[in-house]
Amino acid sequence: MKSNVESSISTKVYMILTEEEARALLGITRYGADTFLQCFFKHLGKFYLEDHVEGLKSLFASIEPIENELAKIDRARKEFEKE
Repeated sequence: MKSNVESSISTKVYMILTEEEARALLGITRYGADTFLQCFFKHLGKFYLEDHVEGLKSLFASIEPIENELAKIDRARKEFEKE
């Protein structure tokens, strides 16, 4: 008899950000994950982030679409202000 068993645990965390928070997060990620990590490790040490480098890189990549959404908000504000 042949059997195959796979188990996994997956967790997702959802956050709601204000526009100001989203712009701040986007600002931080614009430096790029590698530059951010280099600066963070140099000035604050590796203790908190060393085990989470891949997660941080994934987080930075997932933030990129926010820029498009914020640009839409900016265009909508400009149109609204014309009236």
